[in-house]
Amino acid sequence: MIKHYLKVAFRNLIKYKTQSLVSIIGLAVGFTCFALSVLWIRYEMTYDNFHEGADRIYLAGSSFRLYGDGFTYNSSSFLADYLAKNCPEIEKVCRIFYDWNEKKIKNEDVEFVVRRIEVDSNFISMFNIKVLDGDNHLQLKKDEIAITENTAKRIFGKESPIGKHLILEESNEEKIIVAVVKSWEGHSLFSFDILLPFHDTNPNWGNQRCQTLFRIYPNCDIEALKQRLSEYEVQQDGHKYPNSTLIAPLSTLRSSHPREDVNVKLNHIRLFACISGLVIICGICNYLTMLITRIRMRKRELALRKVNGSSNGGLLTLLLTELVLLLILSSGIGLVLIELILPTFKRLSQINEGVSFFYIEVFVYILSLIAVTVGFASLLIRYISKRTLLSNINKKSNLHLSGWFYKSSILFQLFIGIAFVFCTLVMMKQLNFLLNTKELGIERHNVGAVVYCSENVPFKEILEQMPNVTKYLSGFQTPIPKMYFSTFKIKEWEGKTTDSEQYIDLEDETINQEYADFFGVEVLEGSMLDEKDGKNMVVINEAAVKTFGWTQPVGKKIDKLGRHYIVKGVIKNISYNAPIHPVAPAMFFLPDNTGRGGIIFKVKEGTWNIVSEKIKAEVDKVNPNAELILSNMEEVYDTYMKSEKTLCQLCEHSLLYMYSDCRVRYILIGDSVLSATS
Repeated sequence: MIKHYLKVAFRNLIKYKTQSLVSIIGLAVGFTCFALSVLWIRYEMTYDNFHEGADRIYLAGSSFRLYGDGFTYNSSSFLADYLAKNCPEIEKVCRIFYDWNEKKIKNEDVEFVVRRIEVDSNFISMFNIKVLDGDNHLQLKKDEIAITENTAKRIFGKESPIGKHLILEESNEEKIIVAVVKSWEGHSLFSFDILLPFHDTNPNWGNQRCQTLFRIYPNCDIEALKQRLSEYEVQQDGHKYPNSTLIAPLSTLRSSHPREDVNVKLNHIRLFACISGLVIICGICNYLTMLITRIRMRKRELALRKVNGSSNGGLLTLLLTELVLLLILSSGIGLVLIELILPTFKRLSQINEGVSFFYIEVFVYILSLIAVTVGFASLLIRYISKRTLLSNINKKSNLHLSGWFYKSSILFQLFIGIAFVFCTLVMMKQLNFLLNTKELGIERHNVGAVVYCSENVPFKEILEQMPNVTKYLSGFQTPIPKMYFSTFKIKEWEGKTTDSEQYIDLEDETINQEYADFFGVEVLEGSMLDEKDGKNMVVINEAAVKTFGWTQPVGKKIDKLGRHYIVKGVIKNISYNAPIHPVAPAMFFLPDNTGRGGIIFKVKEGTWNIVSEKIKAEVDKVNPNAELILSNMEEVYDTYMKSEKTLCQLCEHSLLYMYSDCRVRYILIGDSVLSATS
């Protein structure tokens, strides 16, 4: 009987091959996108959830406005001791220095790429690092390291690594292996291959180069701890300084405060998963609409089968077999699509797992979708087929029996389609504005900078000899990426209406007419600073005007550390970060020394690669081993908007697919309805 059902289902798919092909492709694309999106979301939400007491482990970071959302993972190495002594809620605290870039090591002239992490002794106990071979106490000394069992197998094979030496290529230091430890049991933000002893060469509160992790006791008031750490005093060199610490759960750190190396943010993945779900829903609704129409067309066949002894269950199985066969074919094509796009997906999602990991999870998601679809379809088909048979036996019209589903399905798809197209177009327009906006306050197109050079190279003379360089600016740090950041607190300003301890944080910036002309900085009110103004005149940005609550800011006075400054002008907000983050209030002074800072230059259209290669060649002439960092402001800005750019591309493909798919489907549904009516 099953063979007969499959034969009938296959013949129906062949008979309506165009409709079947469109449905199969549409569902395959929907299944693929939805399954991979859900897998990606689940993977992102399970970072570092395998640790003991994972829900009680936090990272203590700091505020840094030039970094993404303002939360940076770094903190002072002094912070761990402060937390242990002043926060009774904290059970354990440790310091680490995590190298976010992979580094090379050597073993007998063979190079390997590994991830390294410097840890203190508290890290070993806090995260329950298990020693598989070697020193069980794992008290690492200066020249000692520990490696994971996977790294040991990769480098030494079946040999024991204990007592062997590895050379850190970056510093050319030789380290001895004293222990083999167990790798993390899951994926972690701080994955590692090698453990080194923690060492801070310049420990002070201003040097924030390490990461501080701590675990609180169960049932502690974490909000009270956040409040207490938001503002406190620390002592250094006999002076007290105000300080603040931000904390975030380790298990949600990657999604709540993503680093710049994260390709796509979690919220954008969720959005694309919703789009994929809509594609699946619309595809299933379209196919069910056509299937119900076919039931009405096959009413006499179904009535004859019923008269000849077929049960209701048999008829339901007959009708569902076609749907199940279509879903299986869609799933098969979806798995083929996954195989084709898996390398790109792994690179984009940064999921470093084996192939079996993807197929097992995707297979579970697809089976779940099939089960839900078949369950809903069985109830609908059972009701429609039963009413259709009764009306046929009673010789009554059956148009009203399935018409409600047809109309509801069309209206639902129409609503979803219009809402999807409208929202996608609005979102694409917003994203396109963010990606191509000129409202950053500065011109970034064809602008490059020498960010760092370890040698004393006469860059001015070199740039002057390049015909592809149109102009250059010296004495200022590059604004994108911004390499210099300084703030100060303002407690007194003209127009302050209260005597309270209210203060405003302002960024300390430098500017002059040359800088404004080079970057096209727009003066909104007043005028730009010049050398005749002296040191008491400043300009401020729009954000500062809003913060001070001024309507006519030109001529207003600001007190900084007992010195009065007069506002000469207001400039347009300058976005040093992605424009999705607010611009901080800033006060601009004349530069003290124009010889300080780097060198920024503009190039002719399409000549960036030529100019950058020429600069590298000139530096190589001075010293082939010199370290040189060049940046292209537009390329750096694109990295800030990497996630938004990827989402924009996905939306474009989804919109194109939705339009073409709906167009074909509505034509096919119209043809089916006409055939049923005739």
